[in-house]
Amino acid sequence: MNKEKLSWGLILLFVGGILLLDNLNVINFYWRSVLSMWPVILIVIGVNLLVPKRGIGSAVSIIVTIVALAFLAYRGTFPPRSNWWVFNKSWDMDMDRKPAGEPKHMGASKGTFSHEYDSAVTTAHLNVKGGAIEYEIEGVTDKLFSAEAGSTIGSHELKTIITDAKADLTFSMKGTKNGNWKGNVDENWAKISLNANPIWHITLDMGAGAAEFDLTEYKVASLNFNGGAASFEAKLGMPLQETIISAESGVASVEIEIPRAAACRIVVKSGLSSKDFPGFTKQGDGSYTTEGYENASNKFTINLQGGLSSFSVKRYN
Repeated sequence: MNKEKLSWGLILLFVGGILLLDNLNVINFYWRSVLSMWPVILIVIGVNLLVPKRGIGSAVSIIVTIVALAFLAYRGTFPPRSNWWVFNKSWDMDMDRKPAGEPKHMGASKGTFSHEYDSAVTTAHLNVKGGAIEYEIEGVTDKLFSAEAGSTIGSHELKTIITDAKADLTFSMKGTKNGNWKGNVDENWAKISLNANPIWHITLDMGAGAAEFDLTEYKVASLNFNGGAASFEAKLGMPLQETIISAESGVASVEIEIPRAAACRIVVKSGLSSKDFPGFTKQGDGSYTTEGYENASNKFTINLQGGLSSFSVKRYN
């Protein structure tokens, strides 16, 4: 009996089964809840390396793999931040009791960052870099960029370069040593607001963490997400002539909302990923489009690429 083949076979059966049941709406599975449990996979790999390849070693390896997958399956049935260790789905009351408008993470040291708005700036490129952190973008500011951030492990910095009518902004998080990002996601956060006048090109690079972007009040020309074990949610307003959204992830949950009236085309390059695109029609080339996409003057193009990820594109009224 080859324990490596059996272990990987069980993992593939688990992933395929979860994706199938989730796509069929038999279960509600929250991949974001599983992301924080990724060290379990390292434990399974470690056990496979340590135990003998034959005899009782194979049995131990299979048992550990089954137990680990059962734990991940149970964990994934609970929404993020729920009390999953008890048999209910009640949300963390400590979070809910925070006063309105007050940051959730009160234990972190805070900092504020901003850059004044110049009406000569018509295009702005924002690059956000971080890991083990929760990012949020929402609301309009009279400045070009405004942010409040908190962290227990490092610091944030804002770099801005203005060239004629173009602004390049980099908002990044640095760890305590050599730029490494470590720590608890729940203790590191950043809330960002942007000016509504420029045309925005936004890029988010993050390792592990979560991001919630409400971009409905901005003119967005492009939105790029690059993440490892992360959760990314974005809501956009009507597109420009062509608004391009790209997401490339390893093990991630990606949820995108666009207006129902907007034309859109989705291109997916993925292995074992869950896809949820209600209101889209699959085309002969494997892409997904809304009705009337070809003749629309303004449209979204969404490019999704990932290994083991959950992709969702939904339309709102």
